[in-house]
Order: sequence, then C-alpha cells, then structure tokens
Amino acid sequence: MRIATWNIGEDESKKDGKLDVSSYTSIINVLKQENIDILCMQEAIIKSDYITPIAEYIKQNSDLKYNIQFELSDSHINIGCRMGVVICSKYEIKNPEFFKLDNPNLVYQVNKETTYYSHDKGFIIASIQNFKIISGHCLPFGLFKKNQLDYLEIFEKADKKFCIEFNKNSRFVLCGDFNYEHIEKLFPNTLKHCKDVIDVPTKNNIQSDHILIGNSLTYKSKKVLKDFSDHNICIVDI
Repeated sequence: MRIATWNIGEDESKKDGKLDVSSYTSIINVLKQENIDILCMQEAIIKSDYITPIAEYIKQNSDLKYNIQFELSDSHINIGCRMGVVICSKYEIKNPEFFKLDNPNLVYQVNKETTYYSHDKGFIIASIQNFKIISGHCLPFGLFKKNQLDYLEIFEKADKKFCIEFNKNSRFVLCGDFNYEHIEKLFPNTLKHCKDVIDVPTKNNIQSDHILIGNSLTYKSKKVLKDFSDHNICIVDI
C-alpha cells in the first residue's frame, strides 16, 4: 500500500498562489508517476464557484475512484472556494468519521489590510483495505504568533481519539499537516504506539507534515518530493 499526504493549498508556480487546472494536472502526474494508492490532502478545494473540486477531478483522471471529503473553511488563497481535508483512494473507503478540533478563534492583525483568523481544522477517520487511516490538518499557531504547547487541551482530545482508533485496529496510519515538528509533544500517547516515518523538512526547512504508522507495521520505502505546492508531498510504501 503506497500512501501519500500532501497539503495542496498553494501553488508556488503562480504569482498569486491560486490553484488552477495546471495545478491539478501536476497532482495527477505525481499520482501516476509514484503509483499512489491512497492520497490524503489538506487545504483541498471541496466547493468552488469556478473550478472542479479536486476529489472529483482525481476521480475522473486517475485510478483513485473513491473519495471522502471533510469541508472545513473558506480558502484564503482561492477566493470563492471552500476547502478541507480529502482522502482519495484506489480502494473502497469504509466507515468514515469526521473529527473536528476545537477552534481557539485566534486573530492576528498584520497591518490595516491583512488580518488572519483561525480556520476550523480536523481529521477524517476511515477504514481502507485492512488499515485504519486517519488524515487531517492542525492549526498553524505560528502564523498567529502563538505556541502550540499553550493549547494542549485541543491536542489532548485528539490524542485520546487517536488512541481509541489505534486500539480498534493497530494497522494504523495517521498523517497530515500538523504544522509542528515535535508531534510527540502534541500526541504523546499516540506516539507510544506509533513511529513517525518522515524525518526531513517538508516546508520551509521545517517538518510540518508527518506520516505515523503503528509500531507493528513496517515500511518498504519513503520519500519526500518537491512539486508545485508550498508543502512537499510525503510518500510511504507500507
């Protein structure tokens, strides 16, 4: 099983960062070149006034015919779009569940023209083949000049939920953009049962993105690739 996680919210090849059909074509090319079985995306376009939702485009143009979407917020780059967490799969996605993180409702004013507001973030939990797959996105506290460790109550709820799911199925994969390098501080109990396969920077010399697998699982290969997005795609062959 080849699993990938990828935050595709911004196209660095475009001056304004907006995704368009050429961005989607790049995604399809990576899926085919790397023979991805399951693609977990963050900041993925789910609804739009002017572009096909990414899950539908992938379904139409690749072997990943199954998908599940968790709509979370307006896109701050592709105005007129709603974005969230998406899983696209070659295999049937069973028993999906959505888990939303508490939103601390942070506000950071950069200047008179630019103010950041914290978006809702969360995870999709699903069974695919004989694996428990959990994928999602955590808030970028650094953007708001805040420390994740001052908001541990948010992560404690997620940590508890992840452990419950691990106990249901130890063939467990937890991945996504966690916006933090030291995830053992955010999910200490989950990390007792899992190991982080990715150990290199994934955005701006920081490891923001992670793929955790249950300790009973082994991986055949792993790679982190740079493409159009501001985040690198992380791939693990289990």
